[in-house]
Amino acid sequence: MRRLLLGLICALATASCMPVVEGQDYNLEGQEVRLTLLHTSDIHSRLIPYDFAPLKTDQDLGLVPEAGPFGGATRIAALLKREREKGDRVIHLDSGDCFQGAPIFNLNTGEVEFRFLSQARLDAAVVGNHEFDAGALNFTEQAKRYASFPLLAANYQWNDWRQNGSNETALETAPYTIRNIKGLRVGVIGMANISSLNSIVEGGNSLQATPLEQNEVVRAYVGLLRPVTDLIVIVSHLGLTEDQDVIQGYEAYYEYGRARSFIRREHSPWQVLEWFGPEGEENSVVRVFIPGVSGVDVILGGHLHVVLNPPQLLTDPSGRKVVLSHSGAFAKYVGRLELVVKMPEHRGEGEGGEVISQDYRAFPIDGLWCNDAMRAYRYDSSIFWEDGQFISTPAVRAAIDACKEQEDRQTTHLLQPYIIGMDMRLQLTNIFAYAPTDVARRNNSTGGDSPLGNIAADSMRKRRRVEAQMALTNSLGIRDNLYAGVVSQESMFNVFPFENTINIMYLSGKEMQEMFDFVAERSSERGCVSQAQISGAKFTMDCAQVQLNDLRIPCKKALAAADCPSENREGHAAWQCIEDETTAPGEGRCYANPGTDIQIGGKPLNPFGTYRVAVNDYIAKGGSGFNVLKRNTTRQETGISLRDSLIGYMQDFCTCDDINAGYATRGNKADGQRCGSLVNGQWVVNDRLKAACREMQDYENELDAKVGSCSCGDLLRNGFDPSHCGVAEVTTPEQARAACIAAKQVGQCTCADLASRGYNPAGCDIPGVSTVAEAQAACAESPGPYTGRCDCREVLAGTNPVCGTVTQQLRNFCTNPSATPIADAVEDGRIGRRVK
Repeated sequence: MRRLLLGLICALATASCMPVVEGQDYNLEGQEVRLTLLHTSDIHSRLIPYDFAPLKTDQDLGLVPEAGPFGGATRIAALLKREREKGDRVIHLDSGDCFQGAPIFNLNTGEVEFRFLSQARLDAAVVGNHEFDAGALNFTEQAKRYASFPLLAANYQWNDWRQNGSNETALETAPYTIRNIKGLRVGVIGMANISSLNSIVEGGNSLQATPLEQNEVVRAYVGLLRPVTDLIVIVSHLGLTEDQDVIQGYEAYYEYGRARSFIRREHSPWQVLEWFGPEGEENSVVRVFIPGVSGVDVILGGHLHVVLNPPQLLTDPSGRKVVLSHSGAFAKYVGRLELVVKMPEHRGEGEGGEVISQDYRAFPIDGLWCNDAMRAYRYDSSIFWEDGQFISTPAVRAAIDACKEQEDRQTTHLLQPYIIGMDMRLQLTNIFAYAPTDVARRNNSTGGDSPLGNIAADSMRKRRRVEAQMALTNSLGIRDNLYAGVVSQESMFNVFPFENTINIMYLSGKEMQEMFDFVAERSSERGCVSQAQISGAKFTMDCAQVQLNDLRIPCKKALAAADCPSENREGHAAWQCIEDETTAPGEGRCYANPGTDIQIGGKPLNPFGTYRVAVNDYIAKGGSGFNVLKRNTTRQETGISLRDSLIGYMQDFCTCDDINAGYATRGNKADGQRCGSLVNGQWVVNDRLKAACREMQDYENELDAKVGSCSCGDLLRNGFDPSHCGVAEVTTPEQARAACIAAKQVGQCTCADLASRGYNPAGCDIPGVSTVAEAQAACAESPGPYTGRCDCREVLAGTNPVCGTVTQQLRNFCTNPSATPIADAVEDGRIGRRVK
């Protein structure tokens, strides 16, 4: 049960000082006024364009997968300026979490994000939970120095800033702001996040804030602002469900003494749905319905990284419609909400405007951000585009170049020193592995363990100086996939943007059970998709049991759970009759452990044992609700970052040279890391990986083939100019390319030998090739490994602008890719789930 401060909400309306609203005197009475709301959210430091593989949902919203990299402050700034010039009345609001998520934050802790938004003339932003990732004091300092816009958090009660040791955050935030936009008075209320900041559910925390109940906060400020504004907008980082709850109401549990004044009041009273304990007693818990709020016109939300297109239309208790809009995350979109507001005939009577129509659009931020016609061309259903065909079209290349010219130069100037600093200090282009396919951070088939989660947890458990029996990390701490192509330092910052470190803890068997129960309970709330990734252990999330536990079936303690339901219990844990704050003495509720079939190191969990566990420092301190870890007093800080741990682990993965040679370990050493993945107790190199390594070897054989005194790799780099190779019969690029294919070694034969024999592979000992068609395919020109933007052949030839900046390290990789560790991982069933 959340303990939220309620008492002082009643006084909010009288305690706040109303600002003086200045501006030109416009007479808007009785008119229909157009207002443009520009909306950004959850930018997460993606100020520099970045690569990722757009999902179908992104493509449905118009993001062009070939037009990467995506996002970027220079594009966003230019688009915001363009839309401001189009509109008569325009306001730009941000829904928080502009901090954290890219290396630029790790070095500058929010300075550049606030400078960018200030330069972009942001009108107001709500405070997101990630704004505190480098501490509340850092947020305060960055806001004081670089934020020229109001930072809003109406539902945080800050500690007195005059006390010694105060972060003084109260001085840099406000509950609301009022904007006079050519006579249209817009009140903006900021609703900050509570659900992700588990540590602030009570006072006395490092954030120096106590959260307030959301609906009563909004109700108080709407009552305060409605008489002096025409429109009320909530800019929110609460989350989608919580945004809906503000308008539609929701159920909650409170001690009666805390909720009594709200239950008994005349206006918008809380409705008691159920009592736990004697009615009327202060300490009895009540389940209440907290009514929604009337008087809000628009909610611009964030936190869940979704796009609502079209926006949702909610109905408030008075019957008026409220527009709810979310505009995505990671700088992939800028939202534009066009409103037509019907102004009252007599504004002096305290009656506000009414939104009579709305139109929403999400602008995709990719290489074609400025060209709607070319975007429509890409998604024209009458055209079938072959791979690489669209982006290679001259008109498309010209459109991308034109959009690049329109990017905001002022923002480019702002970012330049920060980019140079990152290049010098982080070496983001360093390549340390290669991924033949995407290594996913989520399990899309069973909702259990994920490929990337498995190797991340394995790297924690096996790390030198850690050597734990098991490891556990929260799934949401892994922020991105590893995408097919070269794996660089920048890739790892996208996966682990937070500066989390490995902590060692010693947990009893009982604490281990509680930890796995919590994972199951938290996962059940999210579609039974695992919210943790583990190593050295196996268990099953019994999400069906979580739902049964939530029914709070009453039982008698004296009967030792014999009165709990006995039907369909096969596979579930045994019932217990437990007490909590809602049960009377001698009575309890039926409960069974939802974390089941737990094994540590292949052995069943010993309830009386003690286990050495590796976790990240965030959950070790109680983050994401891991209170069982927060209570434990054995925490040891190693100082080893999760990012460095995974990088070091992957650098020891087998290479394609190892796999093609059939080695069991890296370099065929006795103490080398095993090749492949552990599946059902056996180490297996899957066929997909073997095929990728064979293709890589074919490509290298092609580069190594000789034409006269030249290697085909050298010919590729100089445009297949054969003039200096000393071969009289090879005089043109076409002849040189054909000669390279003929000289290519495939198994024990060259392709010229195979061609003379009708591509009969018999006697050539070619792995995986046994037919004429397979031999012909093996002798086709290989494009080489895909680097993430283009293939290696294009990298070496320098002919494809899509490749972007080609570093010497990337050229070295494309010259000898089979010597690079292969980033490969699978789901291996270490986390199961039960939903029935």
